[in-house]
Amino acid sequence: MRKVHMNLLKHQRDETVHEGIRGKKYSLAGCVDCHASVKDNNVLGSNEHFCQGCHVYAAVKLDCFECHSSKRKVTAEVSK
Repeated sequence: MRKVHMNLLKHQRDETVHEGIRGKKYSLAGCVDCHASVKDNNVLGSNEHFCQGCHVYAAVKLDCFECHSSKRKVTAEVSK
C-alpha cells in the first residue's frame, strides 16, 4: 500500500472529481476513520500520527488536508 497509495488516491480523485462518483468507497473520510489516532481522532499533529509520520519520513508534501478534514468524525454514544 505504501508504494502505490498515491496512485490509488489519484485514481479515486479522478473518479470523484471528474466523473462525479461519490460514496463511501471514494471518501478520504473512510481512510481517516481507520487511521486516526485514538488519542485525538486525528491523522495530523505530530510525527506519531499516521499520515504526517509517513509523509515526513518520505519527505513528501502533505496537502490533502488543506481541503479535507484530518479528524475522525466522532459520533456520540447513545445511552439506553
